[in-house]
Amino acid sequence: MGITETRGWTQEMRVGQTNVDRDQWVASSGPVSGGPDLAAGDPSAHDLSQGIRMRDQRERAAAAPLQSAQARLLAADQRDAIADARDAAALARDQAATARDVAFGDESHVSDEEHRGALGATYMIEQASARRTRAAEQRAHAREQRVFAARDRAIAKEDRDRAADERQRARVDRETLYAEAQRADERREEALRHQRRAEQLARVLQRSLSPPSLPRIAGLEVAVHYEPSAPEAVGGDFYDLFPLAAGRSGFFLGDVCGKGPDAAAVTSLARYTMRTAAMLHEQPEAILMDLNAALLMDENELPPMCTVVYGQVDVAAQSAAITLAVAGQPPPLIVRAGGSIERTAAHGTMLGVIDDPSFHTCVLRFAPGDAIVISSDGILDTRIDGIRLDEERVSELVAGSPDASAQELVNRLMDALQHADRPLRDDIAIMALRWTPAGARVPAV
Repeated sequence: MGITETRGWTQEMRVGQTNVDRDQWVASSGPVSGGPDLAAGDPSAHDLSQGIRMRDQRERAAAAPLQSAQARLLAADQRDAIADARDAAALARDQAATARDVAFGDESHVSDEEHRGALGATYMIEQASARRTRAAEQRAHAREQRVFAARDRAIAKEDRDRAADERQRARVDRETLYAEAQRADERREEALRHQRRAEQLARVLQRSLSPPSLPRIAGLEVAVHYEPSAPEAVGGDFYDLFPLAAGRSGFFLGDVCGKGPDAAAVTSLARYTMRTAAMLHEQPEAILMDLNAALLMDENELPPMCTVVYGQVDVAAQSAAITLAVAGQPPPLIVRAGGSIERTAAHGTMLGVIDDPSFHTCVLRFAPGDAIVISSDGILDTRIDGIRLDEERVSELVAGSPDASAQELVNRLMDALQHADRPLRDDIAIMALRWTPAGARVPAV
C-alpha cells in the first residue's frame, strides 16, 4: 500500500469514527418531543398530565441510546473486517518479500538491478510491518468500540425496560383517572337530581305557605313580590291579605328567623295564627300579642322568632284609614299620590323573644292614589354598586312618580335588585297597597 492509499484509509477511519461519535451525541442530546397533555382544560388533572408527559419523554429518549449502540456496533464490525483484510494483505506481501529475498540469495552475487530489487523488497517488508502494526491498532480500537457498543446496548435495554414500566404505570393512571372522572360525573348527576328534587319540594312547600292569589278588594290596588334567596330552600318570608268585615280587610308581611323546614313550620304557624287572631280582635297589637304567645309556647331549645307588620285597612269611608302595628320590621313607607314619601311612626319589639313585647301603633289617612309599601329586611342586605341599600335609598327608589300604581312601586324595587353586586343572601318580600276611588277599575293581582 502506498502513502496516498494509507492516508485515504486513515481519513476513511476518521470519518467513520466521527459519524459514530456524532450519532451518539445526537442520540444523547437531541430534543425529545412531549406527548399530548391529557389534562388540557382541566386544572384538577394538571399534575397527572405532567407525569404522563415526563414518562413519554423518557420513553422516546430511551430509544435513542439503543440506535446509537447499534450504529457503533456496526461501525466496529466494519473496522474489524477492514483491519483483518489489510492484515492479510500485509502478511501476503511479507511472505512475497521474504520469498523474493531468499530467491536472490547472497547480495554479492547479484547484479545492480537485483540489488535494487532486494532493497525494494526490504522496503515493502517494512511497509508491510508498519501496516500490520496499524492493523493491530485498528483491531484493538475496534474491540474497544465493540465493548462501548455492548455497554450502550445494555444501558439502552435498561432504559427501554424502565420506559415500559413507566408506560404501564401511565396506563394504570389513565384508567384510574378515567374511572374517577366517571364516578365524579355520576356524583354530579346525582347531586343535580337531588337539587332538582329539593327545588321542586321547596316550590311545593312554599306554595302551601303563601296564598295562591290575593283577593280582589274594592277600593284597593294590590301588588306583591316574593323572591327566595335560593331556589332549593324554603324561605322564611310570608304575607297575606284577607277580608274581615264590610269594607275592612287585614294584611301582614313578616320574616321568620332561619330557613328550611323549621322556618317553614314557623311561617305556617305565624300565618294561620294571625288569620285566626284577626277574627277575634280588632286591635293590631292584640293580634301580635297572640302570635308572640304562640311562638313562646314552642318547646324547642331555640324558640322561633319573627318580625312582622300587621295592618287593617278600612275603605268604606271617603278616605281610606289604615291602623298599623310593627314588630321588629323596617317601618313601612307611605307614597302619596303626588310622589312624596312619608315614614310611618309604628314600631315594636321582635316576636318570640320576651313574654311582654311593646308595640306603638298608628292610624294613617289615605287620599285617592296614596299607597303603602312594605318590605322585609332582606332588601336592606343588598348592595348596588358597592353601596348598601338602606332605608333612605329604598325611599328614593319609590319616590318621585305621581300616580304610580301599586305594581309600578313594587317594580322599582325589583328592578334595583336586578343590579345587585352579589346573589341574595336573604329572602325578599314586597307588598304595595294603593287606595283607588270607589268604582275605579282594579287590575287583577
